[in-house]
Amino acid sequence: MSDPVSSQIKRVLPEVIAIRHDLHAHPELSQKEHRTSARIREALAKLPGMNVLPPLIETDVVAILNADRPGPCLALRADIDGLPIHEQSDVPYKSTTPGVMHACGHDGHTAILLGAAMVLAQRADALPGKVMFIFQPAEEEGGGGGLLCERGILESPKVDGAVALHCWPTHRLGIISVNAGPVMAANNSFEITVNGQGGHGALPHRTVDPIVVAAHVVIALQSIVSRTVDPLETAVVTVGQIEGGSAVNIIPDTCRLRGTLRYAQPEVGEHLMGQVHAIAEQTAQAHGAKAEVKIEICYPPTINDANMTQVIQDAARELFGPEKLVTNDRFTMGAEDFAFYGQRVPAALFRLGLCPKDQPTYPGIHHPTFDFNDDALPVGIAMFCEIATRFLAEQG
Repeated sequence: MSDPVSSQIKRVLPEVIAIRHDLHAHPELSQKEHRTSARIREALAKLPGMNVLPPLIETDVVAILNADRPGPCLALRADIDGLPIHEQSDVPYKSTTPGVMHACGHDGHTAILLGAAMVLAQRADALPGKVMFIFQPAEEEGGGGGLLCERGILESPKVDGAVALHCWPTHRLGIISVNAGPVMAANNSFEITVNGQGGHGALPHRTVDPIVVAAHVVIALQSIVSRTVDPLETAVVTVGQIEGGSAVNIIPDTCRLRGTLRYAQPEVGEHLMGQVHAIAEQTAQAHGAKAEVKIEICYPPTINDANMTQVIQDAARELFGPEKLVTNDRFTMGAEDFAFYGQRVPAALFRLGLCPKDQPTYPGIHHPTFDFNDDALPVGIAMFCEIATRFLAEQG
């Protein structure tokens, strides 16, 4: 990156760090990010040439740089919500909200995007197109990305590509990781209600025990991946909750199972859903019970567009050298609602390393001791700025 851009990043960095710490101290859960969105709007209002749009889903913040300029448009997206986890770190800016913290680095993602907006606003005249900054709520729960896409966020102005980042504690600080194709899994939730016939625990022969039936269903579900999915495909079936009964000596009428289906390819997801229906219903029938199956399609798989991935890789090589770029990272079964953007426009998500070279490990995301590494902020800002500059120049 040119020296003027590097200097601009250095100038805005103290403010970006202060914003990140403020957001970390005041986390908000999905669809409740009112203070967070107000703080973002306050920062954007200071920037020249920035058109801040009215919210589409109450707590989103979207701003467009060079809104009236002809040419391509690139969307840069950050997620802004926290998690229902009680923070256990000792940083001076630790969460002031009991039971809620930024355990997934969204405070860092938001600060990086604001930093990129600050820098690009100073360089707006040199950009041959528009940049849309999307500060998206409800990534952790509620599919805010899908809601924004449904409301037309990528249509007016027409967005030609989208990029997001996610912090990655297992990668060293300064590492950029991105590869084309599936990078994160789809996540569908399911609920199975087994309906039996309750009765006294001393008289099980006069009942149809839904807990026993549910236990058989759980075991049978584990055969879906191991025996019906191609071993070269990626899939996970997890039962995370079992709920049934109110007393130790009463056989209940119903028992509920809840879990998730994760996969990389849509056709594998269709297969998993069909198998869950068949196994639950037929296993219950074999034991004289009935099973009702509900499956909610939550997040699709995140699939990186090849051309957009190339732009990100070229930006990383230019900024930090080929030794800092990872292009063969492993697919992960975690889900990410940036996937919704990729269903509509060429999109790619890259991973931003956090772990300092003098530390053997770094706390993982969704852990109560996690805290975004401030040293990764300028790396992320530089990447967003270089990606925007390259994309608009190539598309224009």
